[in-house]
Amino acid sequence: MALEQESWADFTHVKARPTSLSERVALALELYPADLLFVHRDAESAAWADRVREIQDAVRHPHVALVPVRMTEAWFLHDEEAIRRASGNPNGRVPLDLPNPRRVESLSDPKQTLFDALRTASELHGRRLARLDRELGTMRARVGELVRDFEPLRAAPAFEEFLQELDRALERWNEH
Repeated sequence: MALEQESWADFTHVKARPTSLSERVALALELYPADLLFVHRDAESAAWADRVREIQDAVRHPHVALVPVRMTEAWFLHDEEAIRRASGNPNGRVPLDLPNPRRVESLSDPKQTLFDALRTASELHGRRLARLDRELGTMRARVGELVRDFEPLRAAPAFEEFLQELDRALERWNEH
């Protein structure tokens, strides 16, 4: 069996948005039938193990827990090229001072760190920089699309755990 297609469960068009994780998963499966789910929950202020347990308790469908220690943005901070391209200035040369991949999970606010890197990489100033601030959410998503190599993140424990869980899920998938 081969994995055929990916879909992001987008609830922006849903009038009555689900609130609990189990309700969101049920709606996701209704709107986007899937054989394997990737269930994302940033750990943020909760313990990483508690978030993983929350997913395990709420999801009865085959799944992989995707739980960055703080925020997913931490897992984008190793790829300077992706950040520069997402900023609209791929040939920029200003130093971005990105953290070591071993440290990304200990950052207090990786989203802010990524936003700062995007601003710096853009090399914009004044009004043009202020306009860029309105696009940071889109640019953040674009960084995730542009990252080509996640290998440096193997030094980050939560990312390594995600890869191991993915391997286990794919092994179970291949057994069926």
